[in-house]
Parts: sequence; C-alpha cells; structure tokens
Amino acid sequence: MLSNKQIIIRKAHPPNRLRTLWVQREALLALTFRQIRGRFAKPAIGLTWLIIQPALQALVFSLFFGVLVRVPSDGTPYPAMVFTGVALWYLVQHSAAEGANAFLSAAPLLRQTPMPRLYPVMASNLSASVDASIALFVAALVGLLFGTHPGWPMLGAPLFVFVAMIASFGISSILAALCGVWRDMRQMVPLGLQILMFASPVIYPASLIPAEWQRLYALNPFSGIISALRWSLLGAPAPDWVNLAISFGSALALGALGLWVFFTLEGRAADEL
Repeated sequence: MLSNKQIIIRKAHPPNRLRTLWVQREALLALTFRQIRGRFAKPAIGLTWLIIQPALQALVFSLFFGVLVRVPSDGTPYPAMVFTGVALWYLVQHSAAEGANAFLSAAPLLRQTPMPRLYPVMASNLSASVDASIALFVAALVGLLFGTHPGWPMLGAPLFVFVAMIASFGISSILAALCGVWRDMRQMVPLGLQILMFASPVIYPASLIPAEWQRLYALNPFSGIISALRWSLLGAPAPDWVNLAISFGSALALGALGLWVFFTLEGRAADEL
C-alpha cells in the first residue's frame, strides 16, 4: 500500500534570518569585542603593529611608485595619498582573509552554540573596521605633516568608511560561503585580493583611468570610496559625484549579494564542519 506521507522541503527565509541576526546582536557584539581584545591584549604592541604595517607598505609603494615610477597624485603628497589607500585596504584584506576561514576558525563555537553562522564574518568585518579607522586617522595626520588642508569634507569620512564596510562585508560573506563548501578555494584568496588591490586606486589616483572607462571603473566600489576618502582626509580634488554614486550603489549591491550567497550556501558549509 502506498504511503500518503508528504515531503516538505524547507526553503531559506531571509527576513527570518535577518530578524535572528538582530535579536541575537549581543552575541555579535561579544564576539567582536573578543576579537578586538585579542589583538589589543597588549595595547602598546597592538597599536604599534597596526600603525607600522600600513606605514611600511606605504613607504615601499612611495619609493617604487612615487619616486621611481613617478605616479601622479592629483596634487596631494604621494606618501599621504598611498597611506590612505593602504589604510582602507587593510579593512578589505583583513575582512576577506578572516571571512575565507570563518567556518574553519569558528567551527567549535558554531558547533556548541546556536548563534547565527554569519556572526564570525560580521565580527571580523567590524573589528577590521576599527583597525582601518585608526589607520585612516594616522593617514590624516601624515597628510597634515605634508601640508594638506582637509577642511569640512572630513565630516564625510565616517560615511565613506561605512560604505567600505558594506562592500568588504559582501566580499567576506561570499568567500566564507564558497570556502566553507569548497575548502581548496582558500588558496586563491590571496591572489584574488592582490588583483583587486591593483584594480582599485590604492597606489594611484582614480583620475589615471581614461575618461571613457571611468563609469565602468566606478563599478568597483572601492574606486569611488578611496577617492572620496582622499578628498575628505587630504583635501584632494573632489570625486566625480556620478562615479561616487555608482560606487555606492555597487557597494550596496555587493553587500546584498554577499548575504544571498551566504544564506544559500551556509547549510552546505555547516555540513562540512
């Protein structure tokens, strides 16, 4: 005799998951503070390393691209310009690298607690934004030493950092989901980040891109964000507002795409734990 049992397939419900993320936000804050405390357990060493790391990168780029290659800097001191780009890129690099290892590094926590699986990715993004904000503050001081005059546009810096957080969160969420399901993909992350860095105006101004390619280039969210930060912190020429709007829209789309990919693949990634 045939059975009358019905098979019900449960589908993901993003609104419910987003609601859960909000309801359990205290766990996210605790996880974020734990990551920050881990890096700043010894404040003198943590702050020194946080400043030295982008400073050394900026110094190397300044020597090779500023002195030898003589990359233009839109009238701003090249060391300050590249320091700003490197400081923001720390947010992208750290968030993406931690996101790629999120399921592996947080496996014991995810097995033992009912907290949302997206929290390790979000905590890495939030803690990296704190580090990047400190590095950007130092970049602004370096600009002052070189005689820059930022003025009132500095008020827009928190907004630009926030949009950069959304874009980097999208990247880290996608990497967390893909690397959680296919572990070997983690080996491609450093190369992918390096390509993305050179495709972003970290060591050169966005104005170096030909005019006919500017709109397409603005689809890279960091192209507009880095240009806006240099305008905000260093008094560089104002970014093209249409390009900036495109970059902002691209950042929001990337953040939404990251959520969709993560919610789609998190079950399979959790099965691999």
